[in-house]
Amino acid sequence: MIVVVGRVRTDSSKREDLVRIGTAVAAASREEEGCIAYRLYEAADVPNEFVFVEEWRDDAALQAHFKTPHIAEFLAAIPNAIEWPPDVKFHEVAGSRDLAEVGAGGPNR
Repeated sequence: MIVVVGRVRTDSSKREDLVRIGTAVAAASREEEGCIAYRLYEAADVPNEFVFVEEWRDDAALQAHFKTPHIAEFLAAIPNAIEWPPDVKFHEVAGSRDLAEVGAGGPNR
């Protein structure tokens, strides 16, 4: 699985544009084959800072995502809605565990 985390910051005058652009690309992306999840979150402690969190089945799904019309539209629109270039990281995840498996109630006590 590949997890993409993109952090962006806007200002109050562009906030609604960013939310509109971000929710549109998230909705379209969730319809793609290989998209596990795609969400836009706003930081509770930093005004006008947002985080895109995407989960993709594999690199092939992510590469196909980059070739879609909604990504082209997003990449054209996003520079006008943010204050500086986004900070985007791609993480390859080898495995996942539920909280019960790692927390106080799990086998690793």
